[in-house]
Formats: sequence, structure tokens, C-alpha cells
Amino acid sequence: MTRFLFLAFVSITLTNCTPDYGGLDQPNMRYTDLKNAEVKFGSRKQMDLDGDGTVDFSFQTQLVGDPILVRDRLQFYVSSKIKTNLLNSDNDESPVLKKGEPIMLSHPGYTWYEISAIVLTEKITTMTPPSFWQGRWSEANHQYLPVQIDKAGKLYMGWIELSMDKTAEKLVLHKAAIALVPNQTVRAGY
Repeated sequence: MTRFLFLAFVSITLTNCTPDYGGLDQPNMRYTDLKNAEVKFGSRKQMDLDGDGTVDFSFQTQLVGDPILVRDRLQFYVSSKIKTNLLNSDNDESPVLKKGEPIMLSHPGYTWYEISAIVLTEKITTMTPPSFWQGRWSEANHQYLPVQIDKAGKLYMGWIELSMDKTAEKLVLHKAAIALVPNQTVRAGY
């Protein structure tokens, strides 16, 4: 009997540790295999998530010299175009989502912006070693960037799965998806 109660307690405890995202029904999605495309210094990757023949989002790098702080910044960033939106905080950062987290029309603390550029992570090189990384996405490992596409005033939610390889100094783009049904919450990675 004691063993049964112990197993029941462990089972209930583990069940309660799993995040519940409200039993969301996932709408039909259009999936894109990005084939682990790599974004390294001096390169750019563009993608058309909705298949209309136009670029929706771009990932690229830029090297910024900072003469005041006497350091260089190798920045990895994403940009959106007209009628494509990224979630921005007041500090121009985007949330790092885990698989299953909701992507909604409204996110507390964030605003959807078109024609936006967000630095995901950056390597800081100073005159005195060692270099270091900063930014929300510097430790990303198969995590999800929320995106949104506006078609005739209807908003389609989606995500881009990416990882950061700091050792090789590259951003890896795995997969992406965009909803085929407008104005509905989707789950990252599904």
C-alpha cells in the first residue's frame, strides 16, 4: 500500500510539472524545412514562409565597431519586411519560446512590428580577452522565434526554429511554419 501511495504521489507531482498551454487546438500549418541553413559572418538567409514568392524574413550578421566602449560586436539578427511582423519588447528583443508555448495575437510585454530588426545575440570582442556573448538567443538550442504575416488585414501566426552555435559562430535555422487559418493562436514547434 505504501508503494502504491508513493507511486501515485510521484505520478501526480510529475504531471503537475508539465506546462499546460490551455489545450490549444493547432490550426493547419504550412511547414518549411530550412535544412539546418547556417548564418555565419557575412552571410544572409532569406525565407518565404507563406509561399507567395516574396521574402518574409531575413537572418544576417553585421560587425559593429564601438569606439566609445572600445569593442567590436558581431551581431546575429533577424529582420521583417512590409506585412511581416516580429514580436518586439521595449528593448527590441524577442521572446525565446520552447516547444508548445503559444504564439498569440497579443503577448504581454511585447508588440508585433513590421519592418523590424531584432538582434538575437552578439559576440563582444574587447581589447582584453576573453570575448563573450550576450543576448536572449545566445544559448538557443532548437527554440522558437514567433512570427506573424499580414495578408489583407488577416494575421497568420507562425514560428522559426533555430539554434545558436557559439563555438562555430553560426546561427542554425532548422524549420519554420505559418498558420493557414488567420487570427488563431498556434503552438511553437507544432
